[in-house]
Formats: sequence, structure tokens, C-alpha cells
Amino acid sequence: MPLHSGTELLGYLYADDVSTDPPPEPTLQLARSLAAELALTLTRERLRAALAREEARYRQLAEGAHDLILTADVRGRITYANPAARRLLGGLPGPGAGETAPPNLSGGADAQGAPSLLGRSLPGLLAGGEGESSLAAFSAAWEAAKRQPEGGRAEVRAGPYHLEVRLSPVPGENGVLVVARDLSILKRQAAEIEQRGAALQVAQHRHLELRSFLALFTQAQEEERRRISRELHDDTAQVLSASGRRAARLARSLPPAQSAEALQLRDDLNAALLSVRRFARNLRPSVLDDLGLLPALEWLTTQIQTPARLEISGTERRLSPALELTVFRLVQEALSNVDRHSGASSAAVRVRFGDGEVEVRIADDGQGFSPQQAQARAEAGHLGLTSLRERAELAGGRLEIRSAAGQGTALEFWLPSC
Repeated sequence: MPLHSGTELLGYLYADDVSTDPPPEPTLQLARSLAAELALTLTRERLRAALAREEARYRQLAEGAHDLILTADVRGRITYANPAARRLLGGLPGPGAGETAPPNLSGGADAQGAPSLLGRSLPGLLAGGEGESSLAAFSAAWEAAKRQPEGGRAEVRAGPYHLEVRLSPVPGENGVLVVARDLSILKRQAAEIEQRGAALQVAQHRHLELRSFLALFTQAQEEERRRISRELHDDTAQVLSASGRRAARLARSLPPAQSAEALQLRDDLNAALLSVRRFARNLRPSVLDDLGLLPALEWLTTQIQTPARLEISGTERRLSPALELTVFRLVQEALSNVDRHSGASSAAVRVRFGDGEVEVRIADDGQGFSPQQAQARAEAGHLGLTSLRERAELAGGRLEIRSAAGQGTALEFWLPSC
């Protein structure tokens, strides 16, 4: 006789009868009843074994979980606590500490020595951290877990720990399942991030202040250069020029012996006049104010020792006075570096007028430098390249330098022109 569990065949029941007569109906009915009971028993055993396996699997998951997992009865007494919960909460004081565990529940400590939580008051442990506010939050979540299928949630303090607690009813049982996660490290990290963010804001504010100060300082420096250049041109140069003319007149009225000395004095005064005028032009060339950027750059290429040329592309146009001054100073400093450091035989200044920006490239065929050499010069206090980049950024642009030992140097910057 087959033994079935639903549609699944579990096996057969065999019965031997020494008689040659067919078994009577009561015997067959008894056999059917025995087969049904055996099938029911086998089905229950299989379900019990499957349930035991699932329970062992879920217990293994709970025992190895990093989250705190607890169950409690309707009175709030803990009936199960996984190792994570015992390690975190076992040493906390609270109502129910030291109380005798309910029957059939083991007390003492676990294999790692963590105190047992069985029988202790779960609300007392999880709601005693911050007084009434924490207790009210946990109590609301506790009541929601007992009444609502979706349970409740609360953030509470348990001793030094900040816990996110989720509570849900245990299906088929008169109890509550609690899953909690320790947010203490996250809270500390969030506080540290917030503190560092505030410090970063202060640093950024300070950086903006320093940039504003640098911009004002650069503006003041240019104004002072303009003033000194004007005074040298209008006062000192005029005095030297007049002195030279007087020395020439004096030479004509003196005897030949003294006339030579007067002419030598005139030549010295003229040489000093040329030096003063050259110094005044370097401070603030009048060609930049009078004729604009391109003639001033053309003049720059004629002033350096290295043979240089100026190339223009795009639609030429005048820029704002501040922008023209920035371009002029960047090119002036770059060409000065070519003369002092590159050992180049030629250099080129290329200016391209684009849509909304001006691009300038200064290139030479000199000895170049490696990143390590540039770093060493900066550490030694030579901040020419750094000041170039800072000045370009102050004008809202960017600057790039490409160089390698023995392959020359190319300095390129872009500035907004609108």
C-alpha cells in the first residue's frame, strides 16, 4: 500500500498474509489507516528535520551577525540575545540586571565570557541612555511593534552606544524581535566630518581673504610702479636731461683741457638718463597704456637678450586694462626667465584671440628642466613659476608649464577676455 505526502510518494507498506483467501474489508481498512498514520508521521518527521535545519541556519546567521539581535516576551524580558548583543549590552547597568532568568533559559556567560542578557529588561537596557526622551522614543516603537505588523523604529542611547533599533512582532508568538545597529562610530565620524567641514570652511574663507589681499597687493604694487615710473620720467629724467645740456654748454665755454672733462660729465649724465628711462619703462611701459597690449608685447620681445618673435592669431582686439596688464606681466616674467635660466638660442610668444578668452604661449629651445629640478628650486625659495600660476588664477585663468631636461620649455596660459 503506497504512503503519500500530498502528491509525493514516501514509500510502501507491505503486509504478508499466509492465507490464500482475499483479506476481508475490515483488514484492508485497517491497512489503509495504518498507511495514512505512517505517512502522516513520516511527513511530520521530515518537516521537523527541515525546521531544525532552518532554525540552525538562522541561528547561525544570528550568532554570526554584527548587528544586535534579541527577542523579548510581552513583558519586555529578553528571551534570546546573539553574541553581538551580549558583547555590547552585557556590561551595561539597568533594570533587571542580576535578576534570575526565567525557567528553561540559560543564564551565566557565553563562550567569550560576555554576560548573559536573558531575563533582563530590554526597555531598561535600550531606553535608559538619555532619560525621558530616549525612553519615550523606545516606548513608542515598542508599542508599535506589538500592535502593527510592520513594527516600529527608534534611535536610542544605551550607555555609551548610539543604537538604531528596529522592532517587529514575532509571527505566531507573543513576543517582539529586536534588530539593532551600533551607530556610535558613524555618529563620531559624522561629528568629525562636520567639524572638519567647519574647519575647511574657515580655511576656504581664509584662502579667499588671502587671495583678495594678494589681488589688492598686486593692484597696489602696479599703482606704485606706475607712480615711480611717472616720477622717474617726469622728474629724475628731466633733471638728468637738463644737467646734460648744461654740461654741454659748459664744455663749449671752457678751455680744451677742462672741456673734455665737461663732455665726459655730459656723457655720464646721458648714460644715467638712458638707465633711468629704461628702468621707468620696465616698471610701467608707456606703450602699454598708450598703444595697447600687442605693441607692448612687441616691445618686450626686443628687450630680452634671447632672439624672440611675436606671433598673433585670431581676431585682434583690445582687452580691459587690467587684463592687458596681467598678460603683459606674465609674458614679461616668462621672457625674463628665458634670459636668466634657459640658455635658449630663440624664443617665441604666440597670442591667440579666441571666443571669450585669450591664449598666450611662450616657448623656447633651451635646456628645460625636470619636475624634480622645479621642486628643488621652489624649495630653495625661487617662486617665479608659482607666482606666475597664482597671478593667472587671480585673473580667473589657468596656467600650464611643460618642460623636460634638454627639450626646452613651453609656458601656456588662458585668461577670460569677456
